[in-house]
Amino acid sequence: MLSDAKLAPSPDRLAAVRAAWANLTAAGPTLTSAERIGVINAARAAWAGEVQPDAGLGPLGEAAHWLAIDAGGLTAQVVDDLEARGLDRWRYLEVVGVVARTSNVDFYARGLGASLPAVPEPDGAPPSRAIHADAGITDGWVPATGPLMAPFSLDALPSEGDALRSIHEPMYMPMRAMGDSAYGDELSRAQIEYLAARSSYLNECFY
Repeated sequence: MLSDAKLAPSPDRLAAVRAAWANLTAAGPTLTSAERIGVINAARAAWAGEVQPDAGLGPLGEAAHWLAIDAGGLTAQVVDDLEARGLDRWRYLEVVGVVARTSNVDFYARGLGASLPAVPEPDGAPPSRAIHADAGITDGWVPATGPLMAPFSLDALPSEGDALRSIHEPMYMPMRAMGDSAYGDELSRAQIEYLAARSSYLNECFY
């Protein structure tokens, strides 16, 4: 993975991408491996400007498509409609996590000039069904364990929250350093935040 990169990835980021890809293509808390791979393919097709054939995904594929190209345009009413057609809030939340982390993996690979990771054959493992017992709707329209904050937005599905932070930290900064204005690695904190703010602006991220 990333073996053809024109720019060498740092060891910690390479390890994070490999771990993320293994997680993304395996069964999750509410989706099978085949469903998660279908979500990945739908998101990739959307980023390529293609219309992904339904392939039996129904509203699951629709959610993946629109999260990939217009996440800011999704509303509570859209999610209500997806739910009415069979995509419950827990499965929708998992789709959010899969699309978000796939974008991290894929756009990091592109930035290094590397090929995108190949999608494996699905495994036959069932979803774990592990959800947070105390999660519920708070200030958004997906299950949460408290007020929605980006690093903890998937914590109603604990394994997805852990997976998000596992790639968030090496790609951005450790959670423990968030309040440290002097933090830096290859870049200074100011450079890191400039790139984060610019990327957020270009992606129309309201957060």
